[in-house]
Amino acid sequence: MRTKTDGKLSRSTIETIIKDPFYCGTAVSKKYGSYPHKYSRIISRELFDKCQEVRLGRRKMPSKELSRDYVFKGLLKCQNCGCSYSPELKKKKSGKEYVYYSCTNAKGICKREYVNEKDLLKPIFKVLDKFATITQNVQDRLVTELRKNVESEVEFHKNQVDRVRSDYEKIKSKDNRLLEVYLEPDTSITKDLYDKKHQEYADQLQKLTMELDEHRNADHEYQTTVATLINVARRARSIFDNCSEPIEKRAFLNFLLQNPSIKGKKLYFTIASPFNLVLDLADCPDLLPESSSDL
Repeated sequence: MRTKTDGKLSRSTIETIIKDPFYCGTAVSKKYGSYPHKYSRIISRELFDKCQEVRLGRRKMPSKELSRDYVFKGLLKCQNCGCSYSPELKKKKSGKEYVYYSCTNAKGICKREYVNEKDLLKPIFKVLDKFATITQNVQDRLVTELRKNVESEVEFHKNQVDRVRSDYEKIKSKDNRLLEVYLEPDTSITKDLYDKKHQEYADQLQKLTMELDEHRNADHEYQTTVATLINVARRARSIFDNCSEPIEKRAFLNFLLQNPSIKGKKLYFTIASPFNLVLDLADCPDLLPESSSDL
């Protein structure tokens, strides 16, 4: 790709292009906000959204390689001041290495306390081990229950897709009929009137296309196999232990934990959805009915 003067595109220009929703059918103005335009789309809305996820995700990645990585690096916040906890490597005279975390104290209101990484992992291991207590029988019953909820969502989106398609065909038929009447020899429709009405139909079709994409994406998300989710949860401790690199362990924890923070030397966190529901099941397996006939 080149500029109009045949020069190379700058990085800022490329960023502007990637961030512009015009190419997927949406124009943006200060006066009217976002609205569908009449031009052909170069890419789908789904591809545009995927590009934004990648672009925003790269911001979170470190800008340079680090010589040493740590399991909790960038994950922990101080409950007292809200600052991040940073890791430090300590070596004993015996040669053994230990990783400690402490508040960066950027606001100057905290007293620095060091917490051993092994101590931070203990409450997490308890949660991972609890996942493993779910039996195959309980898993099968949970899958049945969750699928019932998922199926209602799938049915909703299927109905919406059918509705949008029906509306699309009706408007498309009106637009085709408008063109036929305009092309008739003795038509009473002027070019201005035709252009105005045609643009109105085009805008409606564009909105319906965007709505259809949204429902198709949502329907695709609900096709995720529930059994896989439970299987991953049951093997969570094994998966974590088999991660050979700190960056892999950190990615796993970032996926599982929500809002991890430290107060004093104690780790606080919640389990991210949908694994929090699986954890509730591990705590109270009798909450599920005994058989599908009871559902």
